[in-house]
Amino acid sequence: MKITDEGERKGGGVFSKPMTEGLPGKVLLLFTLPIMAGDFFRLFYSMADAIIVGQTLGTVSLAAVGCTTPLLSFVLGFSIGLTAGFSIVLAQRFGAGDTQALRFSFTASLVLCGAAALLLLALFLPLVRPILALLNTPAEIKEEAASYMLIILGGLPVTLVEFLLSNSIRSLGDSRTPLYFQIAASLVNITLDYCFILIFHWGVPGAAIATVIANFCVATLCAVHIVRRYPQLLPSRDLFRSFFPKFFPEAGILLPLGLSMGFQRSIVEVGNILVQRAMNGLGALSIAAVAAGQRIRQLNMLPLFAVSVSVSVFTAQNYGAGKTKRIYSGIRQACFIALGFCALMALINFSSGHLLAPLFLKNSPEAEALAIRYIRFIGAALSFLALMLIFRSAMQGMGKNISPTLCSALETAMSVVTAFFLVPRFGFTGICLANPLSWIASGIPLYIAFTVFCRQLRTPAETR
Repeated sequence: MKITDEGERKGGGVFSKPMTEGLPGKVLLLFTLPIMAGDFFRLFYSMADAIIVGQTLGTVSLAAVGCTTPLLSFVLGFSIGLTAGFSIVLAQRFGAGDTQALRFSFTASLVLCGAAALLLLALFLPLVRPILALLNTPAEIKEEAASYMLIILGGLPVTLVEFLLSNSIRSLGDSRTPLYFQIAASLVNITLDYCFILIFHWGVPGAAIATVIANFCVATLCAVHIVRRYPQLLPSRDLFRSFFPKFFPEAGILLPLGLSMGFQRSIVEVGNILVQRAMNGLGALSIAAVAAGQRIRQLNMLPLFAVSVSVSVFTAQNYGAGKTKRIYSGIRQACFIALGFCALMALINFSSGHLLAPLFLKNSPEAEALAIRYIRFIGAALSFLALMLIFRSAMQGMGKNISPTLCSALETAMSVVTAFFLVPRFGFTGICLANPLSWIASGIPLYIAFTVFCRQLRTPAETR
C-alpha cells in the first residue's frame, strides 16, 4: 500500500512532514536542533553522573567510571549503529511512501533487536572482570568499575529498545518528540543520582542504576507515543500471518545495513579500548583527567552527531524518493552548519576549559591541568570530525556501507598507532592526539569515496 494522500501522510499527526520537501538547509537545521537538544539532555545526565561521583565519591571513583567508557562504548556503539541502520531502511521506505513495507520493517527490527540484546548479554556479562584485568585496570578502581559495567550492560535490552524506538520516530521526520522524552529522562536520572548516591549511599552502582532507569523511562514513553500516534508502524493480524515466511528476506535487508553500521562503531571502539589500556599504565590521575575531558569532548561532539543523524535521515528519505540532486545540495549546506558548530565549540574549549575541568575534579590541580590540555587538542580538531561524520552519514543514508566500514578500520588503525607508539613515547600528549589523528585518517578517504560515488550516481537527465 502506497501513501498517496497528503492527509494520510500527516493524518492527525500519524506521519511527520517528509524531508523530501522544502529548502534543504532549513529542513536539516530544523531537524537537527531538537536532536541536538535531546542529545544534550542525555549528555547532561551523563555529566551529572560524573560531577556527582567526582565531587562526592572522589577522584578514584570517577576514574572507575571513566575507565569503563571505551568498553561500554564498544557495546553501546554497536547497539546505536545497529538500530540506526534499521531506521535508515524505515526512512527510505517512508520516502518511497510504502506503508506496508514500513510496518513490516519496524516489526522485524523489534525482533532482531530482541535477539541482539540476548546475544550481547550472553557474550559480554561473563567477560567484564577478565576484560578489566586484561586492560591493566588499576587495582584500586577495578571492583567499582566492574559493578558499574555489570549494571549498565544488564540494562542493555532496555537501551536497545530505546535506541530503536527513538530512531524509528526520527526516521519518519519527527525529531522533536524524542527531545521531550530525553528531557524527562534527564530529570529522572539526576534526581535518582542524588537519591542513590547522597541519600542511600550506593556509590558508583547507584549512578549506574539511575542511568538504566532513565533509559527505561525513554523507552516506555517512545512505545506509548508510537502506539498512539503512529499506528501504521504497528503489526496487524495480516502481517503476523505472513510474517515468518517473509521475515528472513526482510532480515536480509535490515541486517547488512544494521550490522555494518554497528561494526563501524565497534571497530572504532576497539581502538579506543587499546588507547584506554595504554592510558591505564599512566595511573589513576590521567584516567580521571581523561574521564573529565571525555565529558567535555562529548559536549563538543554533540551538535556534530546531531547534524550527522539529520544527514542520514535526509539522505535516506531523498534517496528513497529518487531525489539525488537534492542530496548534493543538502550535504553542502550541512557542512556549513557543522563547521559553524565546530567554531563555537573550539572557542568554548580554549576560553573556558579552566572553568569546565574543575566541575568534575575535586582538589586535583594536576588532573585539571591534564584535562584542560586534552580538551584543547579536541577543540582544534573538531572540523575534521564534522566532515567525516557528514560524509559517512550520507553514504550510509544511501545504503553504501563498504567505504564507511573501511574508513572506520582506518580510524581504529590510527588508535592502534597511538596506543603502541605515541603513548609510550609522548605519554599523556599521545592520548590527546588519539582522536584528532583518527578523525583525519578516516575523514579524507570518506570524502574521496563520497565524491566518486556521487559522480557515478549523477545522470545528465536528472532535473530534480
